Amino acid sequence: MENGKAVYIGATLVSILISIALYRSDRKELAIFVGLWAPTILNLGQSLVDEEE
Repeated sequence: MENGKAVYIGATLVSILISIALYRSDRKELAIFVGLWAPTILNLGQSLVDEEE
């Protein structure tokens, strides 16, 4: 169970880091799009973890 949470938190952090990298490389629109993945990944992960319990 804890392993599942770690995967989703890791994926969220990766999406934030990718978003920052894109923003710094002047691809601001794509950075905003990727940055919006973070809450979606967290919600999906929480829903799946809750389903397992």
